[in-house]
Amino acid sequence: MFFTTYFLLTGLLGSLATGPSDTPPVPSGAVQSLKAARTLGAGATVTVRAVVLNGAELGGLRFVQDGESGLALYALPTRVPGFDELQAGDSVQVTGQLKNYQGLLEMDPISAVRKISSGRPLRPLKVPASGITAAFSEAHEGRLLEVTGLSRLTNSSGTPVDALSANTNYLLDGQTGALLRVTNSSSGPNGLINAGVPKGEQFDVRGILSQFSASGTGGYQLLPRLATDLVRGGGLARITAEPVPVNITAQGFTIEFSTSYPGDTRISYGPSSTELTSNRIDEALTTQHRIVLDGLEPGTTYYVQVSSRNMAGMASSAAVPVITGGHKSGRKK
Repeated sequence: MFFTTYFLLTGLLGSLATGPSDTPPVPSGAVQSLKAARTLGAGATVTVRAVVLNGAELGGLRFVQDGESGLALYALPTRVPGFDELQAGDSVQVTGQLKNYQGLLEMDPISAVRKISSGRPLRPLKVPASGITAAFSEAHEGRLLEVTGLSRLTNSSGTPVDALSANTNYLLDGQTGALLRVTNSSSGPNGLINAGVPKGEQFDVRGILSQFSASGTGGYQLLPRLATDLVRGGGLARITAEPVPVNITAQGFTIEFSTSYPGDTRISYGPSSTELTSNRIDEALTTQHRIVLDGLEPGTTYYVQVSSRNMAGMASSAAVPVITGGHKSGRKK
């Protein structure tokens, strides 16, 4: 009896350890990395956890990425509760079936979406303009790229363009195969449609690498999301409107200025352009800056220098003189 039981157990354990495949199937609902999910390919039902790269500016598409790979998600509005509300920076867990659509591996249909958190940082893979051809590949499909050091966007014939149009293809630096596409969903004041292309300077373009190819090979295209994906000066909050004093009183004044990209608001001031001994900081990120300076001496000249810092660095203006209202205190000579 003892030996019979022993051999039955060992035989059972042995059969479990040496099944038909060395890689056990993934249990239903188990979370996988995007790389592992992509390896399973079309037809597989997977559950992944990653960070959303875009909102409604790409229509019914949402792209997600983790530390290694990216993936497209597709759902018609209201088909899956919570999907249409997803925004860039949301951390999500999504379950659905993979399929190939014109070469693009995407999750469709989606059976469940669970938002975990929001405000997660988006980390683009930086690609120099000279390396676009190598970067536009299956390994980077679905990922956020930042192509750096561009000098122009052109139409298909190589002519530089000044502004972008909906449902139109462009070439990055006029390079064949370096396709950028503007969708018709990126509209409104922050959208790409009618957005101006930087001129007379190098710039970067952020976008998600997608694919559209009937044959399933090639056809890679960069999908920028909003006008802010055309990154002038590396995203630095450069000062575009010099500081202007308003609401001048005997005790102070308000300084206003604007920047090309959002940054904090910093002001240094003092009795001369070389003695900027006092400082004020507002850490809120904005392109329209405003700080009130008060408690100053009447009828006095102050030199004011404005600055703005963001993740790309800090930009500053030259110090300018501003005179408070009223008269200086003390007896006249």
